[in-house]
Amino acid sequence: MDPSERDWIRFGDAVIDYEIRRSVRRHKTLEITAGPKGVRVAVPAATRPEDIAAFVRSKARWILDRLASPPSQDAPPQLPGTLPYLGRSLSLSTGRDDIADVDVRFRPWELQVLLPRSMDPDGAAPHIRSAVSEWYWLRACEHIPVGVDRWWPVMGSGAKPEVIIGDQRKRWGSCAAEGPLRFNWRLVMLEPGLLDYVVVHELAHLTELNHGPDFWALVDAVLPGVAERKAALRAIEGTLPL
Repeated sequence: MDPSERDWIRFGDAVIDYEIRRSVRRHKTLEITAGPKGVRVAVPAATRPEDIAAFVRSKARWILDRLASPPSQDAPPQLPGTLPYLGRSLSLSTGRDDIADVDVRFRPWELQVLLPRSMDPDGAAPHIRSAVSEWYWLRACEHIPVGVDRWWPVMGSGAKPEVIIGDQRKRWGSCAAEGPLRFNWRLVMLEPGLLDYVVVHELAHLTELNHGPDFWALVDAVLPGVAERKAALRAIEGTLPL
């Protein structure tokens, strides 16, 4: 399908015309941008037109306000030249290619973000940030369940709960009485020892639903150095670039 389809919706007396950018790299998220160059919606490749229209309609008031406002003079947020990945530094570079959508390519230890030649460089920053965040989310979907599988024989019993990779802004992970286990995708930015600590911490909640002495005794018996790992996580909070 053409990567730059167009469609429109009516919202009150206004008509919102929008460009659709489909990507096989997107699995769940839909993203919308609105500005001087119009409205663009980035969606997973198989998203139905009616679902896209419903998403645009849910954002219609924001879109109209955005289109009616003068463009901001603030510079778009820029990512630093290096990013953390599994506790190591990953250099970030950008380039251009004859492609329809932003593409992220990894080779140790570099992350290359390729932009379509047609993309306005002044508006590229949010697209770079979104593509890099999605790359990390996909890596988290690979690494975190492996960590759960590794510690489950030690910590778990019965049926293993579902593992969900989310975008919690203020928590590394969470767990209900019988699951699911929820983890922040940013964990793959941390060194493996800290990722293991968060996995063990949440698995321990399947046995102890509080943070009492029995809980910490269980975690410490499985994974020594709890105090140091907790301190390292606290030091990292709020410092990650994404």
